[in-house]
Amino acid sequence: MHFHLPRPLHGWREFAGEVGIIVVGVLIALGAEQVVETLHWRHELEAERSSLLQEAKDSFTGVAARKHQQPCVDRRLDEIHTVLERHHHGEPLDVVGEIGRPTRQGATRGTWQIALAGQGLAHMRNDEKLTFSDVFSSFDLFDKAEEKEGEAWLRLSSLNTSDLLTAQDWSGILAAYNAAVDENEHLRALAPWMLDKSLPGVEKYRETGNLAQFRGIVGQICKPLLGARPAA
Repeated sequence: MHFHLPRPLHGWREFAGEVGIIVVGVLIALGAEQVVETLHWRHELEAERSSLLQEAKDSFTGVAARKHQQPCVDRRLDEIHTVLERHHHGEPLDVVGEIGRPTRQGATRGTWQIALAGQGLAHMRNDEKLTFSDVFSSFDLFDKAEEKEGEAWLRLSSLNTSDLLTAQDWSGILAAYNAAVDENEHLRALAPWMLDKSLPGVEKYRETGNLAQFRGIVGQICKPLLGARPAA
């Protein structure tokens, strides 16, 4: 039995040409789709990168704010140590001011969370993606340290009503003081380390501030806590 392949209506040469035209058309369509997709993700990345840089700028400003408060925090902890010593020796405390606390300059992480959940990072250069990941992970670390510091200072605020404190209260204040000292040392090292991180587009935001910018909200911790004692 013999099988005969059907012949194209206009011959194999014309048939091959028609197939070639179809293949070329498909390839052009796929290429155009790839170009459109590339342009789409380029636009998406530009918008996402801009938002990420703004979040990073805000966060670096918060880190700088904590660094600029460092002298006031150190001085206040020294004053609290003096209060604890005076209490231990049964001396008058001579507390004339409020305890206050280091002020946190918070910043959102919404864009970074959206980036992690979306597809944008997959289209970002690997070195840029790693840089953003490193910086925002550091911000999370800094936030946790500030949160722990805030908890310790919240307990220290009991010193604002020192006349009402019991022996058990004073024991808790000593523990809170030790925790505040530990977190202060942690943040003393962490803030400069973070401000040295390289992220193109945000360097100018790191050291532009000074304590005067935050005076309205950090002024209390920079005011004297103890009254002056007459010279012996």
